[in-house]
Amino acid sequence: MPDRYEIEQLVINDSFINYCFNRNPSDTAHWKNYLSEHPEEAATFAEARELVLGISLMLIETKEEEETAVIPMHPRRKNLQTLFAAAAIAAVIAVSTFFLFRNKPEVSTPQLYAFSTALAEKRTIKLPDSSTVILNAGSELLLDKDFGRKNRSVSLKGEALFDVQHDAQMPFTVGVEGYDVKVLGTVFNVKAYPGDKKSETSLISGKVEIYLKHTASAYKTLLPKEKFVIVKDLEALPASKAADIKPRTPSTTIMPLSYNRNQVNVETAWSQNRLVFENETFSDIRQKLERWFNVQIIFEDKVVEQYTFTATFEKEDINQVMKALQASYGFKYNIKGKEVKISHQNRR
Repeated sequence: MPDRYEIEQLVINDSFINYCFNRNPSDTAHWKNYLSEHPEEAATFAEARELVLGISLMLIETKEEEETAVIPMHPRRKNLQTLFAAAAIAAVIAVSTFFLFRNKPEVSTPQLYAFSTALAEKRTIKLPDSSTVILNAGSELLLDKDFGRKNRSVSLKGEALFDVQHDAQMPFTVGVEGYDVKVLGTVFNVKAYPGDKKSETSLISGKVEIYLKHTASAYKTLLPKEKFVIVKDLEALPASKAADIKPRTPSTTIMPLSYNRNQVNVETAWSQNRLVFENETFSDIRQKLERWFNVQIIFEDKVVEQYTFTATFEKEDINQVMKALQASYGFKYNIKGKEVKISHQNRR
């Protein structure tokens, strides 16, 4: 064991990396014990830990360009030292820069780490805390700039399935329009697309707390196989009247999760590449189809929007889906490029 650790040695040490992410109890105990015996190295350890977490987020940004963004920070992975060694040059540069500018005043710059999916795309992301997120089509996930260091806060626009690692000291929080979801370790689905009438949080296992915006205490606590639903107020108010009207309390409810006749969970079926409709109107499934296939659906008759469907699709394309749905009502449709026009059968 060296007389004194240098920052460059610590940032490529697997045991120290585990300590930084609190992954291995024996590694955590070892380095805490070492620090208690060598308090003079506390500043060095703190700087090294900041670099380890910074390199982790740098690796996130590098991997984001891949079709499946898997962040190489999983505790079962055996080549962590190789990954961090590859980033050692960046670490040395960061260390040099730190000592060069350490006496200059810091400028606080907001910095978020973003992941997004296009229409007809899904992406699996491994976060630095080993939590896993599957992003559905047309979604965006933002990590707080202090994620893994001071908090585990993310914000979501769209839909994602979360499998969160337990950490009682640092709860995981998902912020969406209208409310926050707070968890310690669990599996849950959040659907919060801008423009949708409803936002939902569906709990698969564990326990989550729902906090409405601007409230200090938990509004609802979900149990497994329950979902929280909030109906959005999408009516825009004129600017001249908005100040005189008190904001309306959103409509909320707790409901059981939905399952089809094959006991497939409707809320999370998308993460298994299943497109599931369970007694839903054409109007309701319109946006699902648009996101799933990257198309624009145009209803030429109001009556068509009220047709209801129960169906499950996996590998079908948009034309095959339309043909299958057509068997129920006999509507007409025309696909031209990414535009799908649908009309009533007797329309002239």
